[in-house]
Amino acid sequence: MLLRCSIAFLAFWLCLAAAAGEIRLATLEYPPYSSQHLPAGGSIVELTQRAFASQGHKARIDFLPWARVRAELRNGLYQGALALWPQEIIEENLVASRPLFYSQLGFFVRQDSPVHFATLGELRGQRVGIVRGYGYPPNLLSSGLLAEEAVDDISNLRKLAARRFDLVLLERIVGQHLIAGDAALRGRLTWQEPALERIPLFVGFTPARPGQPDWAHIFARGLAELHNNGEYTRILQRHAGAAP
Repeated sequence: MLLRCSIAFLAFWLCLAAAAGEIRLATLEYPPYSSQHLPAGGSIVELTQRAFASQGHKARIDFLPWARVRAELRNGLYQGALALWPQEIIEENLVASRPLFYSQLGFFVRQDSPVHFATLGELRGQRVGIVRGYGYPPNLLSSGLLAEEAVDDISNLRKLAARRFDLVLLERIVGQHLIAGDAALRGRLTWQEPALERIPLFVGFTPARPGQPDWAHIFARGLAELHNNGEYTRILQRHAGAAP
């Protein structure tokens, strides 16, 4: 009963916040796109907040473990999330923004133990680290790899360095950022060609409800304004300069 009352109260609070021009979004530690440890929260966080600010709205963005982000979306406690892959947009029945970034999805390996392959079938039986709740392309998880879940990407990379995995499935830019920022991993782990997928990253919004703002439409207008006034490019340049 207490849980139901708490959820009802939060839902009521969200309605009041929406009426006041505030949207509540959730994200995860996913540098360089989103991180509490980066200036302005990372590139996608800053783009999102500035796009809404240009339209007179405040975007509150909370950092949570990714499995909890998805659970809270389903409970109605957030009106959207970032940064999302296409499969996550589909599974959560969200309205996708335009793609904000494109990145390569593939494997990281130990430098002293490269895992060369031409097809996924050659990796059958290999132990691969994945993150609980990520919307990986279904064909990757059904290819015969022995997938083991962790709570986040940095945990998987540390397990890879400790030889608990043969591979870690991860976005190239994210993995390289995490490795560069961890002295215990630098020089020990590396990206393994070829890339498996080219992945677009989105902000996803719950469908608009009667009487509530259409946040996806507002965000699209804000992004267009950032493009037109040059702020979009300036934000990307600032974050590129802050990369380790």
